[in-house]
Amino acid sequence: MDSLASRAAAAANNVVNAATTALGSNGASGLAKRHQTTHTNSGAGSPRVQRRLSRSSTARTASRSLSGTRHETNGGSHSTKWHLENNPHCNGGLKNAVDSVRYRLKRKLWVGTLGVGTDGFRESLKRNMEWRMRNEADSLPVWIPDGEFATCYDEFCHQVLWPCLHYAIPDAPKTKSFYESESYKQYEAVNRRFAEAIASVYQDGDIIWVNDYHLMLLPAMLRQKLPNAPIGFFMHVAFPSSEIFRCLSVREELLHGVLGADLIGFQTANYARHFRQTVSRILTVEALPKGIQTEDRFVDVGVFPMGIDVLHLKQEK
Repeated sequence: MDSLASRAAAAANNVVNAATTALGSNGASGLAKRHQTTHTNSGAGSPRVQRRLSRSSTARTASRSLSGTRHETNGGSHSTKWHLENNPHCNGGLKNAVDSVRYRLKRKLWVGTLGVGTDGFRESLKRNMEWRMRNEADSLPVWIPDGEFATCYDEFCHQVLWPCLHYAIPDAPKTKSFYESESYKQYEAVNRRFAEAIASVYQDGDIIWVNDYHLMLLPAMLRQKLPNAPIGFFMHVAFPSSEIFRCLSVREELLHGVLGADLIGFQTANYARHFRQTVSRILTVEALPKGIQTEDRFVDVGVFPMGIDVLHLKQEK
């Protein structure tokens, strides 16, 4: 069966997986979430971090999450003791997709957040963590201020985006307050931090794979910075009909963001069809059975069911 990962591997030897832990996916660490699955890499030696409903409450658990000894979140230094652990609470589907083509890749790099409060980390500790995670876990942490992360994740992603994508529209007054608050601005800021981090390590020949609704603006941001980079986007959750999605006041911004990708993947044919129709009706561009024709290029839209390691199941039998 064709997969988004195999199509990407066929086009290049390197894959940069852009995703977040609390924001949706990655191998930098893993988080169990309230609404959606976690997209993490359990096999890359990523730091194990227990997910909380708000990252602002994780500072007091950082000691047992990142270190075998007490980890000072209000300080820390280059000599602070910490270690990497495989995360058992990962998105197995994402890991399986990447592992299925690992022998065809020269390298891979997971880009994401740690999932704990990091405002108190000293620069020396951050640089040490970056170096070790790159060398020991094929991971690149994105440093996001705790307040910015909490607003983006707990307010915009969980209280606006996720309900809309799953046909659970909040009441109008509450919805309006969220749309016009700082939550979308913080969502945009977090996506921009990912774009800057990825652009700083991108090499010719790399493929960038962005995962899930927490990073819907990222493909377009990367397209501006890296015009010729191959970019894929995969939506791990549902995508609603246009009548639902158009209720979002930032609907055009989100759609333009995703259309920065070369290939957009969904779990089912219905989700892909809803996306094509939504783009056609809201952005008034041509939607075809296999993708979207924008003013300057064609964006492929495909269906890639992901989640079960079929080969592993066969081996167990």
